[in-house]
Amino acid sequence: MKETKKYLKETLGLEIDIEAINPAQQKNFPLFIRQLYGFYKAKLLGRDIILLKNKNEETATTDNLRKHAQMVEQALEKPVVFVFPFLQAYNRKRLIQKQVAFIVPGKQMFIPQLLIDFKEFGKFAPPKTGKLLPAAQCLLFYHLLKENLELLPLKAVAEKLNYTQATVTRAVQSLIHNELADKTGKNKEVRIQFKEQKYDLWKRALPVLQNPVKKVYNLGEMPREEILYHAAFTALTHYTNMSQDRKKYYAMAEKEFQKLKMNKKIQIVQTNEGEILLEVWKYAPGILAKNRIVDPLSLYLTLKGEKDERIEFELEKMIEKLW
Repeated sequence: MKETKKYLKETLGLEIDIEAINPAQQKNFPLFIRQLYGFYKAKLLGRDIILLKNKNEETATTDNLRKHAQMVEQALEKPVVFVFPFLQAYNRKRLIQKQVAFIVPGKQMFIPQLLIDFKEFGKFAPPKTGKLLPAAQCLLFYHLLKENLELLPLKAVAEKLNYTQATVTRAVQSLIHNELADKTGKNKEVRIQFKEQKYDLWKRALPVLQNPVKKVYNLGEMPREEILYHAAFTALTHYTNMSQDRKKYYAMAEKEFQKLKMNKKIQIVQTNEGEILLEVWKYAPGILAKNRIVDPLSLYLTLKGEKDERIEFELEKMIEKLW
């Protein structure tokens, strides 16, 4: 599923974890279904989905695919998306007409349950989730905190953020979709044009911004320092008059976390008593961080849900100091 994961990242700007489903969970399905497909699970735009990868070169008819999807959806109560290495254009058209979700990596993606329709040679229709894509949010914050990106062609923006050009293109489309920016120029001269000045742009964007934290882990020991950034209440002490918490909070890019996890170089403990907490972010905190401290805008989003008047006051004061 490497091609599928890569395609999702290039088109949506998201790192998606795809895992094989335990064979024990497939026992309720008829044998022919298990022989036809490999079963995988993933979380896409906040929704759990099931991916069925075709095992054979021959593809079932559109009506049969729809029946197979309905069987799996009813059993697992999650949307089903077929993954095909190749589909003839007329087959793709029929699947769309029948509202059958599918992905052809590098070619086309159609997932009506999530309002995604990305076509070969077509334009990206940003998912109507009500939130910016993580890459779009990171791009916006880079512009607000580090450098005016309106002066740069998209290729240069991609280099600064260490993103692919495809990811930056999707990010810009997400900003346009949420009425925060427009595009100017053509071809290689395309640039971003934001609709407000910095503070007004921040206020306008607030309703569609999302908490960058994907998951929080308790750690038994510290990972390598060079990939960690002070986060949450630890970072808040750097920006405000808040006193230091006994717990230490850090942030890390999801890509780095997965590497450590794969190589068994991180010690996750199943307890709430640990003094080291690690936030795994949807975008790399290092892009926006300064002096190994996460940026104030992302920090604000991670803590704004805290039901503490002192924290709310310090967060607002931190934001006011920026402009």
